[in-house]
Amino acid sequence: MSKAEKLTKKVTEAFEKCQFNIALEEIRNFTWHTFCDQYIEAVKDRLYKPEQYGMEKRKAVQFTLYKVLYRIIQLLAPITPHITEEIYQTIYAEDIGQKSLQLTPLPEPDMGKIDEKAEEKGNLVMAVIMEIRREKAEKSKPLNTPIKRVKIYAGKSKFASIINENKADIVGTCKISQFEILSEKGKGRQIQEIPEISFTSDY
Repeated sequence: MSKAEKLTKKVTEAFEKCQFNIALEEIRNFTWHTFCDQYIEAVKDRLYKPEQYGMEKRKAVQFTLYKVLYRIIQLLAPITPHITEEIYQTIYAEDIGQKSLQLTPLPEPDMGKIDEKAEEKGNLVMAVIMEIRREKAEKSKPLNTPIKRVKIYAGKSKFASIINENKADIVGTCKISQFEILSEKGKGRQIQEIPEISFTSDY
């Protein structure tokens, strides 16, 4: 949600300068990488297994998916009006109450919803998930291949705490049976974005 507000700010500034190529590239990168490749992949377990995670966590995921997708089509509407209108009519028209997406105002960034600490934690968790998935790909294993054990060497207690807070999402996304988190530095494969963190895995 925080990154969606940052996206809105960047796209609004680009539109005001008639830099439509920059606006489109920002939306594309956010939609493809942040929203689809990272967020949706990380929350699938919470979405499909409410009996394990609880209905509140499922509802939180549904709320975020609903709000962020709406923001994406709002920002895309001036550039690709037909497909965004189709999505609007299918999902949002009844709830929003306007006959057309083109009749809704362009969103304005809400700077109060930008949360740097939440983004920092989210970036760390996604870096761990992406590195484990990258290792699977390099070993020519499907992404849903179960991993018997992963041992994370977090490097320091702050990182260990963040990983532990989000342990369920990492375990669920990466299909890990046993997941151990240690605060010290250790051996294994380094996380590209955060080289202080490394891990070993056993398939």
